[in-house]
Amino acid sequence: MASILVTGATGLLGSSLVPALRAAGHVVHSHGHSHAAEQQADLGDWRQTAAMLDRTRPDCIVNLAALTNVDLCESEPQQAYRLNTLPVAHLARWMRDNSAGGVPACHLVQISTDMVYDSAGPHAEGDVRVANTYAFSKLAAEHAAAGVSSTVLRTNFFGRSRRAGRVSFSDWLVQGMREGRAMTVFDDVLFTPLAIDTLCALLAQVVQARPAGVYNLGARDGMSKADFAYLLAAALDLPTAGLQRGRSADAPALRARRPTDMRTDSSLFEHTMGLRLPTLAEQIQSLRSDYLEPA
Repeated sequence: MASILVTGATGLLGSSLVPALRAAGHVVHSHGHSHAAEQQADLGDWRQTAAMLDRTRPDCIVNLAALTNVDLCESEPQQAYRLNTLPVAHLARWMRDNSAGGVPACHLVQISTDMVYDSAGPHAEGDVRVANTYAFSKLAAEHAAAGVSSTVLRTNFFGRSRRAGRVSFSDWLVQGMREGRAMTVFDDVLFTPLAIDTLCALLAQVVQARPAGVYNLGARDGMSKADFAYLLAAALDLPTAGLQRGRSADAPALRARRPTDMRTDSSLFEHTMGLRLPTLAEQIQSLRSDYLEPA
């Protein structure tokens, strides 16, 4: 089994991934800024990053650390670079320094974003077009990862959060519908996310197989965020009186421009890994037990 360092381990995805990897038998070192993580280091600082990696000596790094606030990235581009791009450059530098005779001693799994697509989908991996600073900083991180043994995964996810104080898109919808709040859900924003538990299971496979390159990783098909909301309501028997369909173009302007079609074509990942990804409707149904049991 692998010795894995998960950076950003106390975030929304990491809080589910770390226990999933440990359940699969891996030795997992968790990194984060809170004391809930075993390792604390500023990944924007080379010396701190190298010292942590020297201590843990992982043979695989799963990098989840990122500044995901899209509007903050737009207003603070230097922060976006320091928190999204520079850490990957530092991780890659340590990996190059610790390769033996050109043979990599470590593999990097870099979690990227479907926001690198801003045209009509579904998108293949070559259809890159960035619309904001967040997407640009994540794309630059992909280029940093390309210089070492790496798997880059462009993905999006939903599901019940296991991280206090952080809510997912589906958490926000479920809570709002249970409370009967008025919520506008967009017909013109399309995506292909996976359930968190499905993504974690696939990441465990990636850690073992270590396919090289850049891959989309999402559901087999996509839908609008509005259709997603109504399917989720049907799956959980939730009232939809507060839901209202709308268009993102009619919403108040945000600092950063958002793509409206982030649907991905994940056939390359399916072919490489020899598996079939679930449909988005199947993923929504898989959440039923998570949201019907007590928090």
